[in-house]
Amino acid sequence: MDQFSVHAASEAELEAAIQVRIRVFVEIQKFPLSEETDGYDSEAKHIVITNVSKNNVVIGTLRILRAGDAAKLGRVVVVPEYQGKGLGKRLIAYAEQYIALHPDFLQCTSVKLGSQFDKRGFYERCGYMPRGDIYDELGCPHIWMYKDIQRV
Repeated sequence: MDQFSVHAASEAELEAAIQVRIRVFVEIQKFPLSEETDGYDSEAKHIVITNVSKNNVVIGTLRILRAGDAAKLGRVVVVPEYQGKGLGKRLIAYAEQYIALHPDFLQCTSVKLGSQFDKRGFYERCGYMPRGDIYDELGCPHIWMYKDIQRV
C-alpha cells in the first residue's frame, strides 16, 4: 500500500494545507503572513498530499485557479522533511490530471505558475518551460513557467 495519498482537499484538509503554507512560506521563507492567505483561496481548487501512515497528515499542497485560457498553479509546497522524495512531482502530476479532466478547466490550453527563480529547476524537471523576464514578488525573484495541457 502507498504511504501517500494525493487528492482534492476536504474542508478540514484545506485548513491543514494553509498551516503547511504558513509554516514554509511565512516561518521558513519569511514571506509576510498577510500575503499568504488571500481572497483567491475561496475560489481555488486545492490539492493535498497526505501521509497515510501518519493519520493522513497533510504534508504538501497546491491550489489551482483559472487565469484566462490557462490554469494557474500556486502556493505549491511540500514540508521540508518530505522534500526530495518525489512527492512534489506527484502533487504536480495529480494537479495536471485534475486540470485536464475537471469541467472548470476544459477551456484551458496550458498550465502556468510563477516559480521562485531558485526553484525553477524542479518545475523544468516536471516539463515546464520558463517564459518572459524575471520579476520581483515580495523581494524574491520569480519567473513564469508554462506547460501545455495533455488531454487524451
